[in-house]
Amino acid sequence: MRDWIKPEELTFPSNVLSLIRLALVGPTVYYVLREDSANKALSIILLGMATDAVDGPLARRRGEVSELGKLIDPIADKLTLDGVALALSIKRGFPWWITHLLLARDAAILMGATLIFRETTEITTSIYAGKLTTAMLTGALLLYLLDAQPWGRRLLNATLIPFAISWVQYGVRYWHWLRGTDEA
Repeated sequence: MRDWIKPEELTFPSNVLSLIRLALVGPTVYYVLREDSANKALSIILLGMATDAVDGPLARRRGEVSELGKLIDPIADKLTLDGVALALSIKRGFPWWITHLLLARDAAILMGATLIFRETTEITTSIYAGKLTTAMLTGALLLYLLDAQPWGRRLLNATLIPFAISWVQYGVRYWHWLRGTDEA
């Protein structure tokens, strides 16, 4: 652990919720991959969504916004979405090209954030288009899990708009950072 993460941050309820969400990634993917376990997968995903909805407001209310929380919350989100997208592509017809785009975007965000962190020790925050993409993509993934077509495809198609906007906005953020301007 780096010195900017205080050990007591591991005990903050909001961070415990994010750590629980991280721990749920494996079981979530496992149950999505099983043909007979859509309800179990759905239950775990809904639990993860509930922890995600609560952790940020809880941290702010308790005055426990932490560097650890800023780090593990988006990582838990990305690992969950990426894992579920991969599993649904394997088992339930979720388009592979979307999964590849998602993995590429998340890898680029992670690399850019890592570069910025290494130089500044600042953890970059997500942008609105990224949050909207996450919310819409979560809905589309759930609809694919439940085999609710054509609604899953329709929501997925609509998700492409904020998805593309987030690619551009993150690219602009990192471009400004590379150039040394304050826009990052």
